[in-house]
Amino acid sequence: MADTASTAKARSTRKKKDHDEAARARIITAARHRFASVGVEGASTRQIAEAAGVAQSLLLYYFKSKEALWKAVMDDLFATLRSRNIAANVGNPSEPPDVRLINGIRSFIDFCREDADLHRLMTIEGRRKSERMTWLADTHLREMYEAGVAAIRDGQAAGRIRKADPTLLYYTIISIVGSAYSFTPEMSTLAGKTIDPDPDEVEMLVRAALLKNA
Repeated sequence: MADTASTAKARSTRKKKDHDEAARARIITAARHRFASVGVEGASTRQIAEAAGVAQSLLLYYFKSKEALWKAVMDDLFATLRSRNIAANVGNPSEPPDVRLINGIRSFIDFCREDADLHRLMTIEGRRKSERMTWLADTHLREMYEAGVAAIRDGQAAGRIRKADPTLLYYTIISIVGSAYSFTPEMSTLAGKTIDPDPDEVEMLVRAALLKNA
């Protein structure tokens, strides 16, 4: 009887944990879409809770505040991007610098094609200095920026990367890739047809902007 009761309790605990994780994931997804559309200031926890199909009180139980929810959204996005980079062997010091860059670019292309919300969020947050921007830089951006800029400098020293400010080149890569997928509604409207940029074409454009012999 004791074992049965213990098993039932464990099953109930797992079920609650699964339910909590599912609700939390829905909230993060709904918040990501809302923040990417109207920014943090334009979003409300009530709207996000409605979109996630949960009570506003439950949202605030999990995340305490809208700012905490925004940080959870960014943590989730960058965790996914880092996982993709690891899988794509991005940053391998044994690779030539231009290969390291192309590996990172292709990983970023695939990430943005699947979900362009990160670029849309960064477009909103990157326009001005703020506490959120400082937190992003210190928590997520600086590591990737420094690795990317170092690879660009190494490539320039080896004669493989164009001579230009490494920071400008780094953000040129981000702009080409991010814009290709975050502005598909605008491009589709103007072109009069559905635009879904081919990853190979986006990579070709980045190579042309980055490599000396593209």
